[in-house]
Amino acid sequence: MLDYELFAVGVSSISTSVTLLLYGQSYLIFISLLEIIGSIILFFIIALLCFFVRITIQYAIQDTLKNELAKVSFSSVFKKFKQLNKNQVLRLFCYLALFIFLWLLPLLVIHIFTSKIEIVTYILQFLFFVVVLWKGIDYSQAIFLYRENQPQFLGQSQRYALKASKRFIKNLRFKYLLLLIGLSIPLAIWIAIWSVVTYFGFYIWEPIMIYGGPIVGIIGGCLYLPFVQFTLAYFYEKNNSSDLLEKSFRDCFKPVEKLTGEAYKK
Repeated sequence: MLDYELFAVGVSSISTSVTLLLYGQSYLIFISLLEIIGSIILFFIIALLCFFVRITIQYAIQDTLKNELAKVSFSSVFKKFKQLNKNQVLRLFCYLALFIFLWLLPLLVIHIFTSKIEIVTYILQFLFFVVVLWKGIDYSQAIFLYRENQPQFLGQSQRYALKASKRFIKNLRFKYLLLLIGLSIPLAIWIAIWSVVTYFGFYIWEPIMIYGGPIVGIIGGCLYLPFVQFTLAYFYEKNNSSDLLEKSFRDCFKPVEKLTGEAYKK
């Protein structure tokens, strides 16, 4: 929210800065641009950090599904965080963000030219949601499949994990969608309850409801997240099989001879 406010301040003040530029106050437009650029960089850093943490937590949960003696604790999650190949995970994150952005790019371009047409804006918002959900499901298993064949990713492109995820989830999309809906319903109900509490808090001007509603809502959501992470890891383990893994990664990796250059020697 703070990052969004920083971006919003930069965008709103840049128009004023352009006007003041005519009066010789050029430094203000640079400040506005720095606010926008800073917010984008900050958003990337926060999103990447959350991606790293989510991966390590799901890997720790995944270990408990494979080994009953394994436990999820702060120390185990921190240990896995240190063991992560940060370079490979960073590239996986960048490919994931890039591919989803490219899918959304045509909609963004259309929105630029039709932003004043209200009905088109609503249709585009719906399509944004559909595309993000669709591609999110397609790439949802990438982090687990990357871990499954991590040694083979040495010198290989991380986009192969996304390609394998699309193959893995191909016949499981509807089941995964139902899983997401099932996970979303309790959270939506919880948010609705405390949103109503907050709303009536403003209506009768009761500070404990105004501040307590959002705080309790956020805490409840945080306590629900471990169950979500467990369910997503369980979905992968339940549907995983050696045949499906082989099919998912078939012809993905480049031969070692091509990576080393041996294949091109005369």
